[in-house]
Amino acid sequence: MIVVTGATGALNGATVEHLLQRVPADQVGVSARDVTKARHFAERGVRVRQGSYDDPEALRDSFTGADQVLLVSSSDPTADVVGQHRTAIRAAVAAGARRILYTSTVGAAADAPYPRSPSTPPPRRCSPTPESPGPRCATASSATSTGSSALGGGPA
Repeated sequence: MIVVTGATGALNGATVEHLLQRVPADQVGVSARDVTKARHFAERGVRVRQGSYDDPEALRDSFTGADQVLLVSSSDPTADVVGQHRTAIRAAVAAGARRILYTSTVGAAADAPYPRSPSTPPPRRCSPTPESPGPRCATASSATSTGSSALGGGPA
C-alpha cells in the first residue's frame, strides 16, 4: 500500500487520482488533517485516516500497513517545518514503511511560502523525448521553448 499525505491539497490530490488509474483503490491510503474533506476518496475504496504532521501518534496510525509513504512538504510558513517533516519520517519508519518519498514546494513559484535561496541552483526540469524513453533534464535557466522547460514524467 502507498499512503499519501496532504491528499486534500492540489498536488497530492492529483497524485492520488493518478495512482487510482494505476493501482486498485484498496492499495492506496490517504492521511488528511480533516478526513471529511477526503470522503470522496473513501467512497471510491481508498483508506482514509486522520493525520497531522503535528501529531506523531495519528501519523503512525495513518501510515500503518504502508510499504510506501509520500510526504508532501508542509506549507505553513509559521510552523517548525523541519520538525514536522522529521515527525512524519519517524512515524513512517515506526509504522514499517520501506520507502519514503518526499515532495517539496521550495522555490516552486515566485510567490511560494518558501522561496528558493539566491545561492541555490535552479531546479532541474525533465521531460521525455522520442529519442530517449527516460527523462531528459536541463536546468530551468537553460530550458528551451521546445518543451524541455515543462515538467514531464518519466516511467513511474
